Amino acid sequence: MLVSLNWLKEYVDIQLNPYDFGECLTMSGTKVETLTVVSEKVSNILTGKILKIEPHPNADKLVVCTVDLGTDERIIVTAAKNVFVGAVVPVAVDGAIIADGTQLGVSDFRGVSSHGMFCSIEELGMNLDLFSKEIMEGIYILPNGTDPGLDVKKLLWLDDVIIDVELTANRADCQSIVGIAKESAATLNLSLGAFESYNKVESTNEIKEYLNVTIESDLCPRYVAKMLKVKKIEASPLWMQVKLLNSGVRPINNIVDVTNYVMLELGQPLHAFDYHSLDSKKIVIKTTKNEKIVTLDNKERDIDASMLMITNGTAPVAIAGIMGGENSEVTDATSLIVLESACFNKSSVRLTAKKLGLRTEASARFEKGVDPELAIAAALRATWLLEAIGACEVVEGVIDVYQQPVAIKKISLDINWVNHFIGISLSESEIAALLSRLFFNVSSENNGILQIEVPSFRQDIDAREDLAEEVARMFGYDNIPSTIMGGETMIGGKTPVQKYEDDLKNVLVGQGYFETLTTSFTSKRRLSGLNCATPEDLVPLVNPLGEENSIMRHSLIGHQLEVISLNYHQKNPFGHFFEISNTYRKNPKLGELPIEEKKLVLSTYGNDDYFELKGMVELLLAHTGIENPSFISGGSEFLHPGRKAIVSANGIILGEIGEIHPLVVKNYGLPKRTYVCELSFSDLYDCGSMGQKFVELPKFPASNRDLAIQLKDTIPAAEVDAILRKNGGNILESIELFDVYTGSQIPEGYKSLAYALNFRHQDRTLNDDDINPVVEQILAELKSALNAQLRE
Repeated sequence: MLVSLNWLKEYVDIQLNPYDFGECLTMSGTKVETLTVVSEKVSNILTGKILKIEPHPNADKLVVCTVDLGTDERIIVTAAKNVFVGAVVPVAVDGAIIADGTQLGVSDFRGVSSHGMFCSIEELGMNLDLFSKEIMEGIYILPNGTDPGLDVKKLLWLDDVIIDVELTANRADCQSIVGIAKESAATLNLSLGAFESYNKVESTNEIKEYLNVTIESDLCPRYVAKMLKVKKIEASPLWMQVKLLNSGVRPINNIVDVTNYVMLELGQPLHAFDYHSLDSKKIVIKTTKNEKIVTLDNKERDIDASMLMITNGTAPVAIAGIMGGENSEVTDATSLIVLESACFNKSSVRLTAKKLGLRTEASARFEKGVDPELAIAAALRATWLLEAIGACEVVEGVIDVYQQPVAIKKISLDINWVNHFIGISLSESEIAALLSRLFFNVSSENNGILQIEVPSFRQDIDAREDLAEEVARMFGYDNIPSTIMGGETMIGGKTPVQKYEDDLKNVLVGQGYFETLTTSFTSKRRLSGLNCATPEDLVPLVNPLGEENSIMRHSLIGHQLEVISLNYHQKNPFGHFFEISNTYRKNPKLGELPIEEKKLVLSTYGNDDYFELKGMVELLLAHTGIENPSFISGGSEFLHPGRKAIVSANGIILGEIGEIHPLVVKNYGLPKRTYVCELSFSDLYDCGSMGQKFVELPKFPASNRDLAIQLKDTIPAAEVDAILRKNGGNILESIELFDVYTGSQIPEGYKSLAYALNFRHQDRTLNDDDINPVVEQILAELKSALNAQLRE
């Protein structure tokens, strides 16, 4: 929230310099992010009234203006098109400095000396986003009646310091100048100033002749309405415009500006309806059936039965707490307005704003909670302002529908408990004084117990712990003594599963892989890009951040492909990535929490191919103690149909590996060859063994045999490998497939697999009588099981 320090000083007599004040406010719990001077460099710019405009004798596009600066008159040459006789404008006189730091002097324009220049919004250093294109492109014209000779820096509060305050969600009371003023007064132990409000004793209840208000939903605790007859709609006074501008709000006209002014000042959003456009003498607050409304931003919105609406009894005229309807907008022709000051349920406003994708200054305040007691005060304040600036004439009477007034919270506070809880030692009177500074009504029974009445605007206070926090921040966090934590401490350590995960990460990082950390949310649109049917056990989010984050991820593949796509389009020629994270699926048991399954995903693109990634997986499995994994053709639809495999070990399917399908490559914008492997982390842990085993170096030599097996090319090598290991007995030490051949020397539809078999015995040297029977048994099994034969 942006807070004008000059405006704040109208309520609290702050004598500290801005940065010291910001530090005090932060230390008391209201965090100050930044302090920025509106336009720090400008100086010596005065208001000037144009008395006469004459053509330049030597330039068609220039005019010569005689300007009254209060104490003297000066000649200013300008090319501006929007100046006119009688206009009051900012004049940078000789020696002045404008916003960009340029110092001005007397300039000669084709024989005519100009003793300064007229200034635009940009040259004054004001926020360009808050002005129309017409105003920005010309000289800034000040309101009629502005005296000449005034210091523009003081007049437009260009020396004001804008404080950007970061508010927590529970401090809705601080979303206003008065709210921050209360915090400032409490922090600095100063008194709080008051604001003027409409307090005329009204002799009639004339408003009843015009309007009746009915609340038909418990989503609106209070609704206050005042009516005013419009005298004229024009620009609001300069002092009001300046305060709005320094709060980041664009001035519109005197009616709208007053509603925004009171919202910024008190934190209560207001709305003005054109009474005659309501086309009814009734205002009914209720939810409606599914229909549409065109809001003030000229957009049609779809309304459903969950959204609270302000209606004229039949049709919606505003979305409660968010934005008014175009059908009741205040225009230049408006002669009678209804001023709404209401309180709406914060959850209802938040959900409606989210559904509509429409967040406003009003909804931002209602979402955090607005004090119902503030409604009448804000309505009377706005009434006074509209009357004081000559915009309106008041219709006597007020409508205030407040069916269940908020009960005053009362909390008993034990002084000894507070001191023990915080770790300080304060007397009963000291704690009472600290809470009184925060506008709590404190009474003492002189028995160590304080009775606290919580003001209605402090909706965040519910228990004694909340009051203890208030005492601590007013006492000063930096004044609380530092102590060493008591109690017994234990030496911590990681679980075996955590150690296993760390070990996997170390191996992968050592092999040149980069760890990624991606969000757990995804969308059905992303899943559809994987060329797979949408799983039936997806876990949808009840309150998603948006459509792109509406469900929990079922797999790590989609996010990994997005990482590759990002790197590929950032011109990174190759990449190796991994991630160990949870995936989520719906629990088949009704009412149970979703099932979380941790998975490991590897991905690579660029220089590597399928066998490089397969080798990495084999290395990883070997490191974790998983021996002889199998890679059998098969896998999901997001993988290339001829370049994918299911990874298994000890009869357990660990995951799948392969090249990404061309359709998925296109959907995700991937490089032509992208490879991924996704494995179940829990199955890896269950199958593996990270314990270190000591094995003696062999004492006896090994014997080698090379076998070239001819078989059908549709039979995977893994089946041959399984038969070799099964029949190798305890003397077959290792197997290596060193050649795969297809060609003219073997029949079509067949292939040749060449294996190097390594035989060794731990207790003696092997001879042919030991090895030959094993080889013959292997060949016999290959013949019977796979119809394979030894290649001649």
